[in-house]
Amino acid sequence: MSKEKSLKKQREALCEDLLEAQFELQKANLGPVLLLVSGNDLAGKAELIYTFYEWLDNRYLNTRAFTLPQGIERRMPRLWRYWRSLPPAGTLGFYLGSWYHQPLIQLSRGRMSEKSFTEAMEQITRFETQLVAEGVSLLKLWLHLDDDHAQEYPPRDQQQQYDSLAMREWGEFSTTEYTQVRQAAERMSELTSSAIAPWIRVPSSDPDQRDLHVGRLLLQAMEHQLQDKGLHPDQRDWQASTHDRLAELDYDKHLKKDVYKRELAHYQQQLRDLIRHPSFAKGSLLLVFEGADAAGKGGTIRRITQCLDPRMLRVHGTRAPTDEERSQPYMLRFWRRIPAPGRVVVFDRSYYGRVLVERVEGFCSESRWQQAYAEINDFEAQLHRAGTQVVKFWLAITPDEQLARFEDREKAPTKRYKLTDEDWRNRDKWDDYVKAMNDMVENTATAEAPWHIIPSTDKRYARIQALRIVCETLQKRLKQS
Repeated sequence: MSKEKSLKKQREALCEDLLEAQFELQKANLGPVLLLVSGNDLAGKAELIYTFYEWLDNRYLNTRAFTLPQGIERRMPRLWRYWRSLPPAGTLGFYLGSWYHQPLIQLSRGRMSEKSFTEAMEQITRFETQLVAEGVSLLKLWLHLDDDHAQEYPPRDQQQQYDSLAMREWGEFSTTEYTQVRQAAERMSELTSSAIAPWIRVPSSDPDQRDLHVGRLLLQAMEHQLQDKGLHPDQRDWQASTHDRLAELDYDKHLKKDVYKRELAHYQQQLRDLIRHPSFAKGSLLLVFEGADAAGKGGTIRRITQCLDPRMLRVHGTRAPTDEERSQPYMLRFWRRIPAPGRVVVFDRSYYGRVLVERVEGFCSESRWQQAYAEINDFEAQLHRAGTQVVKFWLAITPDEQLARFEDREKAPTKRYKLTDEDWRNRDKWDDYVKAMNDMVENTATAEAPWHIIPSTDKRYARIQALRIVCETLQKRLKQS
């Protein structure tokens, strides 16, 4: 059999297997499988992707191409645009200029120190670990040409076709600069190749063999997804709390009505002025409210938001995830809702649901909620570095106070809708939620985003305390900017 016929036969067999696996992946709603395609600009990255668009069902393919960040991307956390770009389950995603592109370019051009590059790679490793833990499969490819083939490729008679398809990830680089790119890529591989997401070097001097090689790797990745043979990270760096914070609160604290009205007007005006301050536009504010059912979160949030410009404000009530959201990485819906510069976002319940309700009710595995503490800390640290001030509240009441409020809600036509069967069921697990809350504070209270635990038996007291904390936190942040 001639070489050409053999090659054709291999392509046809591989294409058939890939289509079958793609169909099964989409049917099972698993994945996605992400192919990060990087390497030499002359190695045919775009040609490789075009090949898969010829072989596979285009309806379930997604291609993302990233250059250096522009506009608002430069003012948001670095990984924000990559979180938002994640394709849905059951699909394949091709990434040209992935989350590695920016730090590689900066290091190669001498615009990033080795220390900063190492920190960026560590952040990426945590990001990829989180994706894999959530069922995403990563195939990281470095298309390689040795120096001789780099000079010869593409052939002269294919130059025009290549120029029309080429993805010039590195731009116009000199030979010396390409050497620096290779050195940076070697360092990148050392820092980010792992058992769950290794870098794979793909020889690319022969386009046909390159495509077959990558096709087989992709087939294997999809089969592992379908057979649940992927490697799952097990990094659970957390500590059970021995501290009962709720038992230490003074639930008798209260404010008289006239004092409350005076302080409410004072702090609302102060908050309004702080948000209007020119320096606030350099950053943003994220308020997180958690607490027992009927603890007064909604009323406290309203006293904060009613003094702000609605155009600059969003309040998100976090409920159980939809079917679509359940098929995505858990943190994705919260990354999509973080505030842009100059904006305020409030979470009425939040991403802490993973270590609270999902933990207590058994909606996620033990390993996932234990891993979530570090993932949440990393999320908040990224927000802080990008200029978002995170302020977190737990509003606390006693079981007896909660029961009294439930009974009042049942009698009030305008409040009856707030009470659900789930609220009553949660009372039976009060002690479990207290333990989860203490573990949450133990593992996620940081210098940049501490927890503020406020007794809320007297709603007026809780509202003023929350307003005061927000104002004082913003005052401190604005003085530093």
